[in-house]
Amino acid sequence: MKLNAKKLLLATSVAAVLTGCNSSSDDKSISMEVRLMETTDIHTNVMPYNYFASAEHNENNLPEWGLARTSLVIAETREEVANSMLFDNGDLIQGSPMGDYMAALGAEHLKDDKHPVYKAMNHLKYDAANLGNHEFNYGLEYLDEALKGSDFPYVSSNVWKADSSLEKVSNAADECEVRITEDFYDTAEHMYNPYVILDREFIAENGESYNVKVGVIGFTPPDIMGWDASHLVCNVMVSDIKKTAEHFVPMMKAEGADVIVAIPHSGLNDNEDEFAENATLHLAYVDGVDAIMFGHDHREFPNQTDEYGDIPGVNPELGLINGIPAIMPGFWGAKLGVIDLKLKSSDDGETWTVDHSHSTTELRSLIPNESDVLIEDLVVEEHEGTVDYMSAMIAEIDVNMNSFFPQVVPDLSMQVVNQAQLHQLNKWKAEGEFADASADAIFMSVSAPFKSGRNGGADYTNIQTGELTNASVADIYVFDNNTPAVLKMTGADMKNWIEWVNSNAYNSLPLAEGETFLVEGFPGYNFDAFYAGFNESGEGMLKYTINVENESKYTNINGWEFDTTDSKQLVELTYNGTEMADDAEIYVITNNYRASNSRMPGVDNAELVKEEAAFNNRELVQFYLADRLAEQEGDSKLAFPNAEVFELIAPNTTSVSFASAKLDEAFRCATNEITGLSTEQEDGTKEGTEGFTIYNFNFDYSGEFNCKAKGQ
Repeated sequence: MKLNAKKLLLATSVAAVLTGCNSSSDDKSISMEVRLMETTDIHTNVMPYNYFASAEHNENNLPEWGLARTSLVIAETREEVANSMLFDNGDLIQGSPMGDYMAALGAEHLKDDKHPVYKAMNHLKYDAANLGNHEFNYGLEYLDEALKGSDFPYVSSNVWKADSSLEKVSNAADECEVRITEDFYDTAEHMYNPYVILDREFIAENGESYNVKVGVIGFTPPDIMGWDASHLVCNVMVSDIKKTAEHFVPMMKAEGADVIVAIPHSGLNDNEDEFAENATLHLAYVDGVDAIMFGHDHREFPNQTDEYGDIPGVNPELGLINGIPAIMPGFWGAKLGVIDLKLKSSDDGETWTVDHSHSTTELRSLIPNESDVLIEDLVVEEHEGTVDYMSAMIAEIDVNMNSFFPQVVPDLSMQVVNQAQLHQLNKWKAEGEFADASADAIFMSVSAPFKSGRNGGADYTNIQTGELTNASVADIYVFDNNTPAVLKMTGADMKNWIEWVNSNAYNSLPLAEGETFLVEGFPGYNFDAFYAGFNESGEGMLKYTINVENESKYTNINGWEFDTTDSKQLVELTYNGTEMADDAEIYVITNNYRASNSRMPGVDNAELVKEEAAFNNRELVQFYLADRLAEQEGDSKLAFPNAEVFELIAPNTTSVSFASAKLDEAFRCATNEITGLSTEQEDGTKEGTEGFTIYNFNFDYSGEFNCKAKGQ
């Protein structure tokens, strides 16, 4: 970045005041500051625009996201200093309607035109970027074509080319190895650059320019081999994040890196499992790592909460992990992560070291209601194409569909996904699949509410127009990378699965002081609910009852480490009026992510009997709606009765409060329509509930489960 003389003089003067102009008597001692900036989990949210509710877009009240908005913060943050670098952590090309639209255009389109995220990022002059797990969702060909549009280098140190000659470590895929240990790091071939060392000319506090070698190393969650198995197995392998860092960081130092920046697409917890998804903590203990710019789980670091305070070595207020400065700036460009590194040289600028104790971290918010029109102009064609694609109508509906209250009352947005999946499962069965199934085998589906507040009080499925569009289907099933998979399991497996969900979702009643009914931090996309269709009387075939006054079956849950007890919250489970036997034979359709999670109770004992990569689960919803409309011969209005699959009971408790959507439609529905719900507090005030509304759930509810469509 070039500075005019006035700005350079100001920057140098301020630095001199702050540092006392290098008090050391050694005239070879030099100091400088280098500012590192990070974006993460952009998910193709380039525009500050809600494609799920485009009719309500208001240019005078922009959404709190979008790289076009982050761009102005980046420019302002750069302008303050003489030396800066900009990085992206990953999860960039998938995860929003614009990402869906670009994927629909395919890899061939990218041969002629750059992906819109790279049009924006090239303009912003990123220095380097890392690959997240969602980069692999559309396959390697699509990813390779997309990356060609980047003007900056990419790194991913723990993704390797498949090699059948290597000794097997695991056997997740019979024909190919998917994981490798450190024994093979020197012989295996990388899929991408494991790291880069960038030569940069930076200005020291004495006003002189010096060369600094900045090493950048990236990491991808090893779980991609399960999440995107159809694209990756027999094409790539993965290695453990910590062990990979221990192998490459010394090499980077040996090659002359003065500073090493680790960019793991990995969250923060104290799980010590090998090949752990969230391994950021351990990188801070790898000798030579100077700064960590992490992401993946859409949280913020540093922060002023106690979310990470119980992890040894973590200081969430200062943004330090084992004394190493670290940042995670949320998601969708809503925040910019900033680390100011203090560098020192004792040999007249020949080499540099980082003074971690005088380095600082912060997250910067967006400038109120401002967006960079230059970025918007760069992607206007893709933006308009996305708007047109999302607005196409599919069918009319007789109820509102939302994910406001799925943990307390049966939810239609989940049910329509389950109906679509079960529809496909029954098609496969009719075509001769599952020929080994017994005559008494039960076929069902399981799904979760994929938009249920993870990204704030407005992040909920909210279809209130009385019609389903392409935007509506994406609003119901936000992940376009999930593909259908079928598990064969027993009744006992299913019960364990439900108990696992209960144990994670609910705090047992009565609540301890400070506890909330819904467990904080448990993502709604893991709240699985089962469905088995309707009987001839129009009643749901599957029913189960959960007593939330009973102790959880699974306790002390920390990732995939937990204790198992004899307690049960699932007190009744019936199919077609008959109690579900432990040895019942069940075929359940889900998505590839859930089916691949062999550590999860219920799934751990199941057999994967079918995978289908030709279409995704969102497309199953579209196929199902099309089949329903065809059956109705021109009647475009679809009815969706609620199967009322589960019920919560608490014999000694009247009601509980919980946080959910801060949306007018949710308020109206809870206040006027669902009889078991009421609004307790419009704005949450307790830690973790800010930006949400507090609702009250009555355990004696009866009557309406659904919110009516707007105007009905």
